[in-house]
Amino acid sequence: MKKLDALILRKNNLDQKLKKEADFRAGVIASVYANVHRDKKKKPAPYKPQDFMPVEKKKEQGWETQLKIVEMLNAAFGGQDKRGGGR
Repeated sequence: MKKLDALILRKNNLDQKLKKEADFRAGVIASVYANVHRDKKKKPAPYKPQDFMPVEKKKEQGWETQLKIVEMLNAAFGGQDKRGGGR
């Protein structure tokens, strides 16, 4: 099972890398096209590929959300809550 998990993780990482490379190539094409047709008086600075690439916004988790996730995983795997305090 560990080997399968490792293979899945490796494939997902490769897929993400290939997606970022494809996004960069599309950004290069879009920036070249935009720079050819840009009005240099209105936009003196040239466009960059990153101007046309999607930006991933990562949602930050608070400690409360992380604690709930750990509690759910602990319960799902049959663990015990040894904190005391009646949780």
